[in-house]
Amino acid sequence: MLLDARSIAKFFPVRNAGRKSRLHAVDGIDLAIDNGESVGLVGESGCGKSTLARLIARLIDADGGRLDFSGHDLAALSGRSFATTPERAEIQIVFQDPNESLNPSFTVLRAVADPIRRLMPGTSRSQATQLALEALHAVGLPRELAGRFPHQLSGGQKARVGIARAIAVKPKLLILDEPTSALDVSVQAVILKLLARLKAERGMSYLFVSHDLNVVRLICDRIVVMYLGKVVEEGPAEAVFSHPRHPYTQALIGAIPDPARRGTTVARLEKPASSPIDPDPNRCRFAGRCPHEIPRCSREMPSLAETGSRHFAACHLLDQPDTAS
Repeated sequence: MLLDARSIAKFFPVRNAGRKSRLHAVDGIDLAIDNGESVGLVGESGCGKSTLARLIARLIDADGGRLDFSGHDLAALSGRSFATTPERAEIQIVFQDPNESLNPSFTVLRAVADPIRRLMPGTSRSQATQLALEALHAVGLPRELAGRFPHQLSGGQKARVGIARAIAVKPKLLILDEPTSALDVSVQAVILKLLARLKAERGMSYLFVSHDLNVVRLICDRIVVMYLGKVVEEGPAEAVFSHPRHPYTQALIGAIPDPARRGTTVARLEKPASSPIDPDPNRCRFAGRCPHEIPRCSREMPSLAETGSRHFAACHLLDQPDTAS
């Protein structure tokens, strides 16, 4: 097991109706990633998936839980302490918008070489330059682009620079936070093929954060579905797509355009999501929006239960075979 997060939590203080409250961005989540495994983390905007990604990357501190990575509890370390550990280089992240994540005053070469110098102690300037050029070559960028600045690159080229910067230090886990959402569809396909190739060549594990289930299906072995800070379903990619067990997952998949479903009725989520601020711990987060809600949903939080081989869902309907989909 490469990563084993247990009961990981993150709450943000807010003022609600004049009193101090907490927004439950990530609320006691368990997440495991094996060596060489690709895990897709999906859900609507605001479900907490990007916050969870940043917790795992140790960009923000957790408010509870354990974060075991290669046998070390990273959640027990302060951000400053983590920055000096070998694990800092082993967990890298590719951000959603390369325009925001690339320093506009850095050339391509410097953008990739700078983390090498910082995270690989003892690396000389010439060695860092060579490793940076190798990383640029690995993502399909010609050497001629090394001296250019971000504003001189296309969107696809900037995305490749972000990937090159992340893989240059040879990480074990690569976190991809919606890396294709800002790109044209044709460029998305190229980047996804690149990521699949890099994973095969380097044996990295991926945590792929996205709201686009079609993208996740192409590259991930397993899918984890989040809703308002909670995991509501997880399992092998094909099992989740072919036989989704949670009504929220069913609605997400039903929203994907598919000519094969023409003429069939798909449940739509027309009601707004409930508030993540001080949610009732004895109520399903999906209650009030679920098209199959039963009275039990508003008085008891469901827990993840196995519904098939390595396939889990948190839904009271699973206890009622006549109503489960």
